[in-house]
Amino acid sequence: MRSDISHLPPKNQRELEQIVRAIFEEFEEAHKLAIGDRKAGRILKVILYGSIARGEGIYEPQTAKGYVSDYDILVIVNQDELAEPEHWTKLEDRFSRDHVILGRLRHPVSLIVHTLQQVNNNLADGRFFFLDVVKDGVVLYQS
Repeated sequence: MRSDISHLPPKNQRELEQIVRAIFEEFEEAHKLAIGDRKAGRILKVILYGSIARGEGIYEPQTAKGYVSDYDILVIVNQDELAEPEHWTKLEDRFSRDHVILGRLRHPVSLIVHTLQQVNNNLADGRFFFLDVVKDGVVLYQS
């Protein structure tokens, strides 16, 4: 899996940096009062996958179809609880607002979250989605 985004247009590079920053800001805000096991919660990896990662992203809002590729983002965490969707609602709302209302992101963000164990189990089971992430994905952050 590559970790270089230089194959992407500069605007995409800047937006991806903004996305990673937002992921960590919202994660830290949500966990600043964590106690017990939750205090050890960590983001292990942030991976871009899909058409934009492959350099095939589309940005054609001016056409009749108005198609714009998503930034497909996989966040890998170290605890099962952190992979639950309710922990990421505020971040998803922020991405939606940044794209639709504020225009800070030209592409919408599609976010999925799994634990490292879930990812490894799915890879061991030969699940195509996870194999494609490994094949085409770009690591944006790794602890």
